[in-house]
Amino acid sequence: MATMKLAFFGDVVGKPGERAFARGAQHVREALGASVVIVNAENRVNGSGLHPEGYKAMRRAGADALTLGDHCFRDGRVIPMLEDPAKPVARPANFPAAATGMTRTVINPEGLPRIHVVTVLGRMFMPIMADCPIAALDRELAHAEEGDLAIVEVHAEATSEKIAIAHHCAERWAGLVVGVFGTHTHVQTADARIVGGQLGAITDTGFCGGHGGVIGRKSGPAIQRLRTQQAVQLPVCEDDCWADACVLQIDTRARRATGIEAISIEATDE
Repeated sequence: MATMKLAFFGDVVGKPGERAFARGAQHVREALGASVVIVNAENRVNGSGLHPEGYKAMRRAGADALTLGDHCFRDGRVIPMLEDPAKPVARPANFPAAATGMTRTVINPEGLPRIHVVTVLGRMFMPIMADCPIAALDRELAHAEEGDLAIVEVHAEATSEKIAIAHHCAERWAGLVVGVFGTHTHVQTADARIVGGQLGAITDTGFCGGHGGVIGRKSGPAIQRLRTQQAVQLPVCEDDCWADACVLQIDTRARRATGIEAISIEATDE
């Protein structure tokens, strides 16, 4: 059996999340032997969006590919990166067809199969009117060639929608999709599993950043917004930083996942 390990990190929230991711990426490569690292970067700019500075920092820290979600276009500086095929950053594939940017990216790890990375938005309880995520996945995955593998991210609120998409991938794309990772809620779930004997799945990977607040934001303003329903600014939390990730073990010959584990790596400075 030829095996490889892949680590997927949840949403990076602000500068504290970027530092936490850097610590986590180093850990999964050095201590766990991960060959590939993927991270959701859509919350890097003060909690919403991605800019060139954040992109470069996460690439230096070890990210092989970056994904985005519903905050994809919050910072316009992301657009040139999304339009550059040489930059491994992809927007959700089920945005309207007129939206700019790459709808998938491909990683070419040395000595290992090519890995397609595709992200879709969920539609249940989400603020953006996205197209059907399953139809978008089927369209994007059809571009894979023999010998390739694929990782799918489902950026969504509803756990039912995320696990349903995982089952679809296991049934429709067996031998190609080896991992389906949920993101967006910033709360790591306890349901990492192998679906259909084929792929590893988790309904939410968690997030990278300050766990001492409310899903990466300071708790005081978050509570004030809940109490008043007013448009209160939500500063990024810098306390109790952790990097949440999921580590997938893949049998590259059998073209399936053989193990999956959710982890949290402490990243608070000494």
